[in-house]
Amino acid sequence: MTKGNRYQRKDRPLKEVVSMNRSMIPLFAPVALIVACVVACGCAAADDQPIAVNTTVPIEHGWNQATAAILEQYVLTRANQETYDMFNGSTVSPDPAILLDSNKSPLYYRYYVQKNGKTVYAVQVSANKLLGTTVTAIGDFGYIGRDGSMTANESDSHGAEAGFVRGTPVPSYTDEYTRLMLDSWEVGDTYARNVVRDAENAGIDLSTPLSDEEREVVGEILREQIGQREQRIQEVEKNYRVSL
Repeated sequence: MTKGNRYQRKDRPLKEVVSMNRSMIPLFAPVALIVACVVACGCAAADDQPIAVNTTVPIEHGWNQATAAILEQYVLTRANQETYDMFNGSTVSPDPAILLDSNKSPLYYRYYVQKNGKTVYAVQVSANKLLGTTVTAIGDFGYIGRDGSMTANESDSHGAEAGFVRGTPVPSYTDEYTRLMLDSWEVGDTYARNVVRDAENAGIDLSTPLSDEEREVVGEILREQIGQREQRIQEVEKNYRVSL
């Protein structure tokens, strides 16, 4: 850790801001509800023209999002000993399984949480910005084995089949709704990139297990960046008159 960095250890309890269960941890559910409500009421009619921007999420951005989500699980959730024990000392693999839609375009990336050489959990993030969210779920996705390892089948050590057709393509929406989805996704992406950036500036490598001192520093980074994320969410809500 770089000496003199503004992120210093503080003797105060870490705030619990995330939760988990043994099967799945849904994240950013409010945005998904907005999608369902807007589509159901017919407010998001499909455009005749395709989206003009590249909406595919870079894989390295997905890793940032998955890593930040896992850090929240065990750095900020000290009250949950089971969560802490599971994720403490873990890292996120940079090579995800890519889940495709029926047009064979990336729909989700599934990154694998590894600890002591074993895959123990997974983080699923959006591979298409038009989904409006970054991290969609953290869970075992049905692949946790009796020995605690996670595998889908004997030939796939990642626990999911790359190229698996996961769902229908994300449709094109009206310009305003498209901007809402892109802006909502950007909030989560900016948060994750800033977490990784601030850790790097503090001399911390998030691709390796954290020391006790590094966890304290990362906790301060997370708290600050979560506060900034909430401010960005409020700005989006104000601009589009929605509730995220």
